[in-house]
Amino acid sequence: MLIVHVLVVLADDLKLAQYPGGLRRALDCGLAKGGHDVDIIDLHADRFAPTMTQEGRRSYHTDTPLAESDVQDYGARVRAAEALVFVYRVGWTGIPTRLKGFVDRTFAPTVAFKLVDGKVRRGLTDVRRLVLVALHEQDRRSVRQGKDVGRRILSRTMRLIVNTRCKRRYLALYNCESRTEEAKSVKFEYLRKVERTLARL
Repeated sequence: MLIVHVLVVLADDLKLAQYPGGLRRALDCGLAKGGHDVDIIDLHADRFAPTMTQEGRRSYHTDTPLAESDVQDYGARVRAAEALVFVYRVGWTGIPTRLKGFVDRTFAPTVAFKLVDGKVRRGLTDVRRLVLVALHEQDRRSVRQGKDVGRRILSRTMRLIVNTRCKRRYLALYNCESRTEEAKSVKFEYLRKVERTLARL
C-alpha cells in the first residue's frame, strides 16, 4: 500500500452540535486505515486570523512571502504535502472566511507557485491527491443554482498549482443540519464515503 504524506486542513470546529456525528472519527479512521503519514492543521483551534496584515502585503511578492509569524510554519507543511484534504462548512455557496484567508496567505509565491514572466508555474508538484470535504447547509439544488462558488474557487486554484495528474474528489453533504430519518441515513453513508476515500488516497 502506498504511504502518502497527507495535510488535512480543518476550517471549522468539528465539535459543534450541528455537524453530523462522527465526521472527525471518519476522517481519522480513514487516514489510519490507509496507513498514511498525517499532518493536521486545525484553523479553529489555532484561532487563525484570515486577514492579511500590512506586513503580509508588503512581503507577498518578495523572496520571503510568509513574513507573518502565524503562517511561516504553515508554508513548510504545505510544501511537504503529497495529498491535500480541506474540510469545511458552507453557509451559502462560498468557502469560510478562515479557509479563504488560509489559502490567500499561505499558498503564496515561492511556496505554492512561481511567477515567471507574469505566468503561474506550479509549485506543489508533489501533490497528487486533492479532497474537498464540504458540509452544505442548503440542499443540492440550491447549491447548484448558486454554482457552488466555494468548490470552484478551491478546485480551480489548486488545479493550477498542484501536479498535472492530481486526482480530485469532492465529497459534499447537503442539508447537513437536517435531523430527519432520511437525513440520518444519508449522513451515515456520507461518513462511510469519507472514510473510504481517505483510506484509498
